Amino acid sequence: MTEMTPAEAVFFAAAALPPAERPAYLARACAGRDDLRQVVERMLAAQPEVGDFLEPPPSTPADATADLPAPDATATFGTAAAEATVDRPGRGEESGAVIAGKYTLVEPIGEGGMGSVWRAKQTEPVKRFVAVKLIKAGMDSKQVLARFEAERQALALMDHPNIAKVLDGGLHEYRPYFVMELVKGVPITEYCDVRKLTPRQRLELFVPVCQAIQHAHQKGVIHRDIKPSNVLIALYDDKPVVKVIDFGVAKATGGALTEHTIDTGFGGVVGTPQYMSPEQATFNNLDIDTRSDVYALGVLLYELLAGSPPFSSADLKKKGLLEILRVVREEEPPRPSTKLSTADALPSLSANRGTEPKKLTGLLRNELDWIVMKALEKDRTRRYETANGFAADVQRYLSGEAVQAHPPSRGYRLKKFVRRNKGQVVAASLVFFVLLLGVVGTTYGLWRSDRAARREEARAAQLERSNGLLKSVFKTLDPHDADAVAGPLRVQFARRFREAAVELDGDPLGDPLAVGRMQYLLGVSLLGLGYSEDAVQLLAKARDTFERELGADNEEAMHAVAYLGDAHADLAHDAEAERLHADVLARRTRVLGPEHPDTLVSQCDYAAELIRAHRPKDAVPLMEVALTRHTAAKGRDHTFTLLIASNLAHTLGAVGRREEGLKLSAETLARSRAALGPAHPRTINAASSTPRYCTWTTRPRRRSGCWKRRSP
Repeated sequence: MTEMTPAEAVFFAAAALPPAERPAYLARACAGRDDLRQVVERMLAAQPEVGDFLEPPPSTPADATADLPAPDATATFGTAAAEATVDRPGRGEESGAVIAGKYTLVEPIGEGGMGSVWRAKQTEPVKRFVAVKLIKAGMDSKQVLARFEAERQALALMDHPNIAKVLDGGLHEYRPYFVMELVKGVPITEYCDVRKLTPRQRLELFVPVCQAIQHAHQKGVIHRDIKPSNVLIALYDDKPVVKVIDFGVAKATGGALTEHTIDTGFGGVVGTPQYMSPEQATFNNLDIDTRSDVYALGVLLYELLAGSPPFSSADLKKKGLLEILRVVREEEPPRPSTKLSTADALPSLSANRGTEPKKLTGLLRNELDWIVMKALEKDRTRRYETANGFAADVQRYLSGEAVQAHPPSRGYRLKKFVRRNKGQVVAASLVFFVLLLGVVGTTYGLWRSDRAARREEARAAQLERSNGLLKSVFKTLDPHDADAVAGPLRVQFARRFREAAVELDGDPLGDPLAVGRMQYLLGVSLLGLGYSEDAVQLLAKARDTFERELGADNEEAMHAVAYLGDAHADLAHDAEAERLHADVLARRTRVLGPEHPDTLVSQCDYAAELIRAHRPKDAVPLMEVALTRHTAAKGRDHTFTLLIASNLAHTLGAVGRREEGLKLSAETLARSRAALGPAHPRTINAASSTPRYCTWTTRPRRRSGCWKRRSP
């Protein structure tokens, strides 16, 4: 967790005190530090008293939501605050008051921390009902006035059928106001639940929301507070129409909306925690761009599909503010299908979506999970670049086309693992160093035994050059100084492996097989470090050498083909990965036999590629045969047997055999705990309640004791 600055520490302590006691506290806490006191006072002034910012908006009684409001009913209208409280007029306002000579206040709609919203009757130049927003009396500080002006300017830029229009604005008795289209609607989530819309219908209603936000972005405005209460559905000619409201915390992307905009949020956190992006979950969050709205759109779609946001209000309310912000910034949310499948209210959620529970959870898996989770990436460079791009992927799903979103590659997951486990990775790298030297020594021994005495001197020279090449890789590496000197150890290894590969292209070892074996080792190493593009080039060269020198059915050639398939899978070259794994499976079946451990590994690899190609029905028979044969050869408690069983259990759910899958999953988990212990990776994989259709991500051969079978 990030440490608080002195200003933040004093601010939080002062904010917890009654206003009358704050000056005395600040005098003590900031004694001799006028600059610190000025900063804290500005932070306090920029925090309007908006109540509990995690409280949800008041719910509408069930009988009142059976249909949308009638034309003369009170409209739901969003404000800059996360919650709108109805029937609580602001100070100095009352029904019947006339604003600017032509807007007569009728009744309060809601009130936020900055202003109150009224339903009003316009008398000229046309007669109609409108929404009038007035700043609160006594809340006319420089910061609040600037924010109010920013909202009015932001709304004035909008001209889109799915965005509430601003009609007028100005000053009334030195208090700013603006007049907006009166949106007579209900929050999008409420509308969908009352009408029991199916997931497909919800997606169709979500697309115009993205298009409205895209329009705002094109005008240089970021909403920064997208949530259900700010996305209303109104009926026009009995057809639902999306209306996005409340740009009250908007930020201009092309410069300040007013000259004082920068002062409106000093030291503040802008937005609603359940829906804010990770980059918003900081103080003085000035580094915000349109991808923050893409994240919030992802949360909205998540709630439309799964029934609640990734982080619920009830869970967040148990935490302090700094912990809430940490959760938003750092914790990975569960996938929508996982959230839904583990919800106690699954039957009612399914009923509200017009779908059976089993069918609903299956519907969300894969493409819809991928689409939502791409929008919710913590790293904004991995999200959809635009709201239109988000909408386009949803439309691809609705049209039955392939979506652009896909699960994170193994290389990306490996990079995240390396960042989380830097110390362990350094230790593993050193172990790999020892193993690599051992392989070189063993290879040299084989060379001497296989060759005639007259070639011993040449082989010794080759070994010397090979060892020199290895020394160039590991020379001056210091794990303790890695970050300070030359970057993370993983990056240093990768760079030096690449340099060694360039030297190998010059054929410094003389013997083509020696070059091929070194290229194979470097390719496997780069693949393990997550540099799959480099691995593809080296493994392809090694494969070509082995097939040319030793034949296509040689064990080393088949190892190279298998790892080359892994590298292409990492790069999402699915067709090439499937072809390579099918090729090596056919070779091993012919040469080694169908029950050989390496053949069973290839059989599982090929099944994994079929799953990635959305053909789980073709993969299941291969996995079942592999499980039967490996169990017979190695036993039920072997680590690779348990991995096959765990992946088969997850995949059975995708082909409609959920009960078999659950039974096999429970049996596998029990055996894993008994044989391997609760902390073993295989046990953790078996304990996952989420079907993972491509869980051969840490290839079985690398953790099942098959590594040596891959080594030449």
